[in-house]
Amino acid sequence: MQVKMPWGRDGELVLDLPSHWQVLAQARPAGMPALADLTRAIHQALDQPQGLPALESLVPAAGAVALVVDDISRPTPAHLLAPPLVQRLLAAGVDPERIRLVFALGTHRAMTKSEMRSRVTPQVFDRIQCQNHDCRDATGLVRLGKTRFGTEVGFNRVVAEAKLRILIGTIEPHPQAGFGGGLKNLLPGVAGAETIGRNHLLMPSPAQYHMIGTDPDANPMRQDIEEAAQMLPGQTFILNSVLNPQGEAARVVAGDPIAAHRQGLAAARQIYCVPIPRPADVILSNSHPMDLDLRQGVKAVANMPAAVKKGGVILGFFRCELGLEQVKLPATFPPMGLLRLLLRGLGSRGIYWLANHLPASVPVEERFIINYSLQMLKDYHLLIYSPNLVRDTRGKYRQMLYDDLPALLARADQLLGRRRAEVLVFPQGAVTVPALN
Repeated sequence: MQVKMPWGRDGELVLDLPSHWQVLAQARPAGMPALADLTRAIHQALDQPQGLPALESLVPAAGAVALVVDDISRPTPAHLLAPPLVQRLLAAGVDPERIRLVFALGTHRAMTKSEMRSRVTPQVFDRIQCQNHDCRDATGLVRLGKTRFGTEVGFNRVVAEAKLRILIGTIEPHPQAGFGGGLKNLLPGVAGAETIGRNHLLMPSPAQYHMIGTDPDANPMRQDIEEAAQMLPGQTFILNSVLNPQGEAARVVAGDPIAAHRQGLAAARQIYCVPIPRPADVILSNSHPMDLDLRQGVKAVANMPAAVKKGGVILGFFRCELGLEQVKLPATFPPMGLLRLLLRGLGSRGIYWLANHLPASVPVEERFIINYSLQMLKDYHLLIYSPNLVRDTRGKYRQMLYDDLPALLARADQLLGRRRAEVLVFPQGAVTVPALN
């Protein structure tokens, strides 16, 4: 049987599956039409925000207004959301010098001036002061205390001291926070490295490391984010989009960071939560449309634990247009069979302990990635098709990374003992939440 999946902007992958594999379903996000007039929808959301009065009534007579915009690793159409918002602030009498735009990088690399300008349009970039957040600059943070989860809270000083904060983001699936958007622009977006590190390793238990699609009230990471954000003085307001499978804005929500987020979450669930009949032996999961780099592409496999049987095979297809970007992989990798034996010996709690006790030199985001990856490798076989990653790693990870489709499928078939296997296909796996019927 042949399976076809999108590849990059205009390409297509064609996979000839073993004859004894049976495809149970091709699970795609639901269609939702793009907003006919996005600018009008933005103004309507700002006029009638959820849980708060209209934007203009929140504008302080004095003091700074901080705009917090996520970085280029996120699909937010910030170039469409930011200009109408800035226009409204200026029309409300806010002097441009009072508006500060901070890019919510979390632990990611700094954006270049060209990237910043493109992200929010030259008109916005050239009119107001824009800067990158630096999670490792202790002098640029304000310490606010500790959450009930034990997270020491530190936020970007410009953002923390603003009288009004407006967060521009997108509500999309997230492997651990359930869904993105809302107050995630603050944590991890403009938080300190210590704060991010603690928050990213929160989960109900080491065995429940994957929390994609979960309800916010049952998600420790999301609860910690929202508690930390409520320590900030002043007013916080969000402007979030919800994108359809084509990456177009299908909904816009604005207002109170929790009330508006929950409103947008309902639309996001309609799009991204896809029913599956039962867990399968094999998963084919494509990174499309999250095709920029490894940080985006990895969601195609990180979203899948609920869809695959223990001991099954997850095949990820990562476009990774920029390759590794700045993600650092281990210099060496033990044989996969030996690694899996060691991980099973450690168990979920041992892996979690290990991730929490790595040398201080290991960046916080890499601790999270290490824990998540090792937990998955303990339970499943992971094989990745990504010519760009093979190129960037110079062939070091041949036991996991492939640039040859027939070889990838043959290895998966071998791991399953060349037996009859049930298959689930996720053509847009990086933005899909598998939901058991």
